[in-house]
Amino acid sequence: MRSIEIFKEIAEILENVEERIERLKLLDPKDKEKAAKKIKEARKNFLELSNESTVENEELANFFLKRAMRLKTSTTDKNIEKIGKKSYMRSVDEILKFSRVAMYEFTDRIKEVLKGYRIYALGMMFFFMLCGVLPASFKVVTLFLLVPVLFSLWTLKKRRYLALMSVFILIPLPIIIGILAIGNGVHAITNPAMLQEIAESMAKSLTFIKALFILTIALGALEVALLSYAAYMLYKHRHAFL
Repeated sequence: MRSIEIFKEIAEILENVEERIERLKLLDPKDKEKAAKKIKEARKNFLELSNESTVENEELANFFLKRAMRLKTSTTDKNIEKIGKKSYMRSVDEILKFSRVAMYEFTDRIKEVLKGYRIYALGMMFFFMLCGVLPASFKVVTLFLLVPVLFSLWTLKKRRYLALMSVFILIPLPIIIGILAIGNGVHAITNPAMLQEIAESMAKSLTFIKALFILTIALGALEVALLSYAAYMLYKHRHAFL
């Protein structure tokens, strides 16, 4: 595949960039160390891709190649003075980010990201089902979170970094509600007097109330487990997002 040859070429270019960084005088030792470390990781990623790539996308590979060549051209004191140190360090961060994303674009690792996405969607579905059987006050939470969750699902599939951050912001509240639902459900089921009181206040049979709490515990356990695992999966593969 042509992409594999391009990745080898990128790795060679980045090796040259590492050598040039050592000769720079405009960057202080700390920045030189940071830049060299990031370039080393990027070079390693592209070398791995030259051995592990299973997807052919010459256009995207050439895009990464052009960015690597641009970085190589910029890695001189004269050009850094022209574009500025901050701009140069951003370009170093950029090539590292591209190398990490490429690991998902050109291998089967993207399947793990899609798995995390599906688990997150399923976990949120169980959360909304849970809120449906909880008291009315929790339905307000459902309405409050519905639009942000739908938006996160839409943007997460497009692998937007903002979507990933929104997921990490959204997940804690459903997990907390799920844990509370499990705790309250277990407490009610193990307390016959409480079950009887609730059944009388709701004018429902004791069997119905007990089944409702069992359903609450089951939904709570499912959504807590799924959302916790989704958060782990998405964080583990966070470099797949741009």
